[in-house]
Amino acid sequence: MGSKKNKNTYVVKIIPHLNKQFSLCNETPLAVVKLNGKPVQEDAGWMRTTHFPNPATTTMVEMYDELKPIMGESLASTIIEYQDKETKHPIALLFPTNEMLARCNSVEELTQRLNHATRHDLERQIKIRNKYLNMLSMKNKEKTK
Repeated sequence: MGSKKNKNTYVVKIIPHLNKQFSLCNETPLAVVKLNGKPVQEDAGWMRTTHFPNPATTTMVEMYDELKPIMGESLASTIIEYQDKETKHPIALLFPTNEMLARCNSVEELTQRLNHATRHDLERQIKIRNKYLNMLSMKNKEKTK
């Protein structure tokens, strides 16, 4: 039997002008609209927020308007939380900008703490984001010519 991916996938609502206000804070609160592919219910019109760490969250918010037309709204607003294979505690967050925040001292330690399926998912997700970020880079180079 293969190993199961230990991760949570958050699709968040990004409101650039509102979310930028938190850039100097340790965290930015974002409304999660989908968790692991399932819609998150709104309570009486109010959306509960989850706090994501800066500076990576701020960078994601700042680049959202550039990333959205290239990678799509969903991927441009997706944060993936990877979990330790033994404790199931979160140990890394991957952002659409390919920034990663990890509770590890090295890449080696991170890869050792992820199970096989999760490690492969992380590698795949980084490649997907790299493809779009390279497209954005090429587009920006064309503009400056």
